[in-house]
Amino acid sequence: MFVRVATDADARLITEHQEASSTEASLYRGRIRSSTDGGVVLAYVAGFGSTVMASMTVRIESNVATIQHVYVVPESREVGLGDALIQTLLSELHARGVTTVEAQALPGDRGMKNLFERHGLIAQTILVGKSL
Repeated sequence: MFVRVATDADARLITEHQEASSTEASLYRGRIRSSTDGGVVLAYVAGFGSTVMASMTVRIESNVATIQHVYVVPESREVGLGDALIQTLLSELHARGVTTVEAQALPGDRGMKNLFERHGLIAQTILVGKSL
C-alpha cells in the first residue's frame, strides 16, 4: 500500500474521484456544504503497487483544514486506504502547525462517519434544514 502527495498526472483521476464521491453523496439525505476558494489545497492519492485506488483533497485556511473529499473505489474499500490517507493527512497537518481539522459526512453515510471517527473527528454540530 502507498500514500503520496498527488502530482499533476493524478489530476484527472482526482476529478473522477470527486465526481464519483458527489454521485455517492446524492444517495444520502442532506448535502455537502461548499467551501471557500481561498487557502492552500493539499491532494493525496493512495493505492496498491502503482495503481491509484483512492484520493483525498483538503483545503487549509487560517489553521483550519477542511477535508473536501475522500474517495476509495468500491472494490478497494475496507482494506485501509481511507485510513492511510487520513493518517498521512493528520501527520502533515501536525507538522504544519494546523490546529483544527474538519470534514462532512452525510446522514446515513456510516462508512464515512466511521472513517472520520476512527481518527478522532467527531460530530460537533448537527445542521438541519429544509428546501422551500
